[in-house]
Amino acid sequence: MRTLLGRWDAWDRRWSNRLRVDDKPAWKHLASVVAHWGDGPIWLVLWLAGALYFAPPTRWRILLWVGASLVAAVVTYSIKFTLKRPRPSQIDGFYSKTYDRHAFPSGHATRMGTLPVLGAWVFPPLAGLFCFVSIACILARVALGIHYLGDVLAGWVIGVGVSLLLLWGLGALI
Repeated sequence: MRTLLGRWDAWDRRWSNRLRVDDKPAWKHLASVVAHWGDGPIWLVLWLAGALYFAPPTRWRILLWVGASLVAAVVTYSIKFTLKRPRPSQIDGFYSKTYDRHAFPSGHATRMGTLPVLGAWVFPPLAGLFCFVSIACILARVALGIHYLGDVLAGWVIGVGVSLLLLWGLGALI
């Protein structure tokens, strides 16, 4: 088992380093902007605005999306505080060093994992945009060295998984 974990860790570090943009100022600036697309306060404002603006059933779907995101966050942070994997590097302004200093799985990626599933369920015409935003955000976090690739993949899978379970439970999946 240790050999398998060692190989996974080596693969994760190697690919994460290949995606880094430390020596590319324009890409680093772009990644700095895109990495914030998954920030919790932004999504809380968007969800609240949507819940206030839209009538049912869209309002209820948005609130279910919020609930699924909270459940996914509990799963993510339970794993994060159990495993306590350190981040590849410490960077100010992208996470709280007080309560979110661990990397695996990524909370931003978890939130972004709900986007292409539940965002597309609530607003089907925006499905393509939601997929793009989701993938761009999680890759930007790796490019900046805030997370390893495995951190964002695991977080994203948690977000997608919780979202699909919600839709299945509602009978919304065919």
